[in-house]
Amino acid sequence: MIARRTPFQFALAIPLLVSMAAAVAADDAAAPSTLKDVIKDTLQDTIQGAIDGTLQDTLQEKVQQKVQDALVDTAEESSDGSPTQTKVVLRISKEFIRQHSPPAVEQDSPINRYLFGAHVTGTAVMRGQPVLTMDADHGKPVFTLHFNGTTTTRTVAVKNPVKAYNTGLGGFDVHREIRFDGNQFSEGPASIEATYRSRLDRLATPPRLRGWIVRRFAGPQIEKTRPQADAIALADTKATILKEFEEHTDRLVDDLNGNVPWKQTIALLVPQDAGWVSHFDNTKDWIVTSPGPEGAAVPELPEEAAELKAPVELWVHGKPNEMSATKVIALWSTVHVGLNRFRDLAPAQAAKAAENLKPTVEGDWWVLRVGTDILEQFIEGLREDESAGPG
Repeated sequence: MIARRTPFQFALAIPLLVSMAAAVAADDAAAPSTLKDVIKDTLQDTIQGAIDGTLQDTLQEKVQQKVQDALVDTAEESSDGSPTQTKVVLRISKEFIRQHSPPAVEQDSPINRYLFGAHVTGTAVMRGQPVLTMDADHGKPVFTLHFNGTTTTRTVAVKNPVKAYNTGLGGFDVHREIRFDGNQFSEGPASIEATYRSRLDRLATPPRLRGWIVRRFAGPQIEKTRPQADAIALADTKATILKEFEEHTDRLVDDLNGNVPWKQTIALLVPQDAGWVSHFDNTKDWIVTSPGPEGAAVPELPEEAAELKAPVELWVHGKPNEMSATKVIALWSTVHVGLNRFRDLAPAQAAKAAENLKPTVEGDWWVLRVGTDILEQFIEGLREDESAGPG
C-alpha cells in the first residue's frame, strides 16, 4: 500500500532535492569521496524524512554534524558504549609558564610626605625575586606566583628645630594563584604578608644647652610615635606592592592566554554543544589537557611524544579538514611570532619566525609544535630548576 503524501511534504522535498544536487556538484572538485558520501547519505535521509513526515532537524544541522563527525575524530567508545578517550590534546611545558614570570626587581622610590607634623623625605629601596611554584595536588593545573623581597628606607624627618635620621627594614611575600581550567588561564585574589620596623639613627639639634633640652624631649616623643609611624609605613608599602603585583599578574595571565589560544582551537576542532568537559594530566614537565565526554581520559600519545621538542604542542588524532587545519595553523603562527621576546633575533629574522611553523605527523597524530627554535633555552631552564632542587 502506497502512503499518501500531502502537498506540503512534496513541496518540502523538491527544494531539498535541488539542494542535494547543488551541494554534491559544488563538492565534486574539492571534497574527498568519503565526504561526498556523507553529504549524499545525509541528504537522502533528510529528504526521505520530509516525505515521510518525520523530519525533525534542519538540513543544515544534519549536514554540519555529519561532516564534523567525518572530518574530526571525536571520542572513541568501549564495547559497552562508554567513552574511553578524546582526540585533541594540548601540552604546555611548565618551563614555558615559568619563563613568563617577572624578572628580579631592584627599585628606588622617593619618599616625600608629612607625618605627625614633620616633613619626611628620603629613599625606599625594594628588592624582589619572583618564584613560581607548581601544585600537583589539585584536579586542575594550579601554580602560585610569589614575589619575595625586602624594603629598606632611609629618611630624614624635619620638625624645627630637630632633624631625625631613620632607617627602616622590612620583608614581604606577595602571592597569587593562577589556574588553567581547560579553556584559559585565570587568576585568584592576591594576598601579601609583610613586616616593617624602623630605628632612629641620630638626631640633629641646635648646639649647646638648647640642643641638649631639645634632645631630652624629642627622643622620647619620637619613640612614642614610632609604632604608629611604622604601621603607617607598613600599610603604604603593602598597598603599593600589592597594587603593582596585581597589575603585573593580570598582564601575565593575559600574556599566557594570548600565547595559548586553546579556547579558539577547541572551537575549531571539537563538536560544539556536546557537553564535553576538560580532562587533565599533570606530569613532571607538562600540563596536559584534552576535551571529551564525562568519564573520558586523556589519550595516550605515541612514543615520539616522550621527547621534549617544543614549549607548546597541539596533538590532533587524524588530520583536521583543510579549512580547520588552515585556521589552526594561522592561529598558532601568531603565537609562534609572539614568542619573539624569548628569541635573540634581529627584527628581520624574527619576522620570518611564523614561516617555520609547519605541522608534522607522528603515527596517527597531526602535530603542531610551537617554539621549537627556542627549545634549548627552556631545556637550560629545566636543568637549572633541577639543580636548584624542589621549590
